[in-house]
Amino acid sequence: MILVFGSQHEPMIEQVCQELQRRGSQMLWLDHSHLPGTVRLHSDGQEFLEFKMDGRWVRLEAEAAVYHRLGFSKFQSQQDYSAREDQFVQQECLTLMQSYLNFHGGCVVNRPFRSGSNASKPFQASLLGEFGFRVPNTLVTNLPSAAATFYENMDGKVIYKSISYLRSIVQRMESADLDRLDTLSNCPIQLQEAVEGFDVRVHVIGDEVFPARILAEQSDYRYDKKAEVAAWDLPEPWADRCRELSRHLGLWLSGIDLRFTPEGEVVCFEANPSPAFTWYEARTEQPLTAALCSLLENPPAARL
Repeated sequence: MILVFGSQHEPMIEQVCQELQRRGSQMLWLDHSHLPGTVRLHSDGQEFLEFKMDGRWVRLEAEAAVYHRLGFSKFQSQQDYSAREDQFVQQECLTLMQSYLNFHGGCVVNRPFRSGSNASKPFQASLLGEFGFRVPNTLVTNLPSAAATFYENMDGKVIYKSISYLRSIVQRMESADLDRLDTLSNCPIQLQEAVEGFDVRVHVIGDEVFPARILAEQSDYRYDKKAEVAAWDLPEPWADRCRELSRHLGLWLSGIDLRFTPEGEVVCFEANPSPAFTWYEARTEQPLTAALCSLLENPPAARL
């Protein structure tokens, strides 16, 4: 049995469900809106999930493989709930599923606690150098003077982005931004040197590596409609290092962002534990969904 947890409005969930159905795999899809109404956590010495199907409760096998998008969930609530009541429902359901997925006996892509390093990009960056990648010069600060000095030391070649895993648009820092650095007292910012070169997104799925080269004019290629994205042969030893990094972080699926500089350096920005891989699959025709489904059908014996 394979459990797919997430909204079918998400392309990743939709395509994984379609591929598993095409293969005839035994699959159960759970939408986040099904909780808490038709899903419950039960225990008889070992915790397990039960699903209400056709008027009866069905137990999920203890060794079932799971692919989820828990971090993007909006759980079932009632229209007459107050904001505080709705917040309570959301937090209770999130906590329940996090606990279940962290301790479930089967293969989970990926266990929520394994995403912890990406919740703090500066912390994750401290790990990347162990695998031979260069990490860009970085400053996290809420001091205007420190930000101004960093901008000067980098000769004005600086980008800024969020510190956590919350999505933000990577932008180039301009001299005009120096006039509004006083706003940093409200919230710290992450500044990095602007590294020249071309981007490579590497999806690691189990032991398989799928690199894609991206040529773009904007700092954040995800928002560049003219960006060129194509499958690419990743030179060794970088493929092995990406595998090692993903394995070290405890991830069966990861999206690793690299940049190859004109000087031949390989800079690593982050390893995403819940990548939106269908965006790349549509452009490169790499079999990412198929590789993930094969992993779920025949999960490795090792428990991450």
